[in-house]
Amino acid sequence: MADIKAQFMRTPWAKPQISSQPAGNTTLVNLTTFYKVSWAPAGFAPGEVDRSVLRGIPVRIRPKLIGFTYVFGDGTSYGPTPSTGGVYPDGDVKHVYRAKGEFPVRVDTTFGADFSLDGAAWDEIPSTVTVPGPATTVTVREAKGVLVSR
Repeated sequence: MADIKAQFMRTPWAKPQISSQPAGNTTLVNLTTFYKVSWAPAGFAPGEVDRSVLRGIPVRIRPKLIGFTYVFGDGTSYGPTPSTGGVYPDGDVKHVYRAKGEFPVRVDTTFGADFSLDGAAWDEIPSTVTVPGPATTVTVREAKGVLVSR
């Protein structure tokens, strides 16, 4: 099992990309911002199968999602959750920034996996790994009302 766990840790994981709404990675202080993740094409996402050979035996490792942790860059986070988030109005991963600034937002993904030796039935690997996603800078601006005479 130690060899299987080591191979599991070497799996080239897919890293989810985070996007926000309002679009353009810009939002306002006190405005609800919605977050959503999508899988990058490189690496192995949940349900895909990484095939290799370990000590002469074909090994398949099938990642599964344990959860996402959304890190909002302002000292707060949300998760772990299995949710990939979504857009307005139904997205369930949202955040309100209380100050203006630029914030490095990312999503960390915790994977578990199943394995199969030489085409046998799938068994669970009793381990998890957390992979930090790439950061996306979200700019938070402050809107101020201005009176205009006509």
